[in-house]
Amino acid sequence: MPRACAICGKSAAYGSNVSHSKVHTRRRFDVNLHPAMVGAQKLLICTRCRRDLTKPARMAQKRAKAARAR
Repeated sequence: MPRACAICGKSAAYGSNVSHSKVHTRRRFDVNLHPAMVGAQKLLICTRCRRDLTKPARMAQKRAKAARAR
């Protein structure tokens, strides 16, 4: 199974480690994936997709908290 987000398809990026002497060695920046239940399936999704999926619930909690404070 590839290490990529099941929703947006984000996968590893590549770049360089740069030492003090400016020697470049290749490296890999892995995606920050988390197992999450989406619908009835357990999927590996990136943190941005996970945040976007839970945003309506977070906003509802925020509105409820503001209403209680009034």
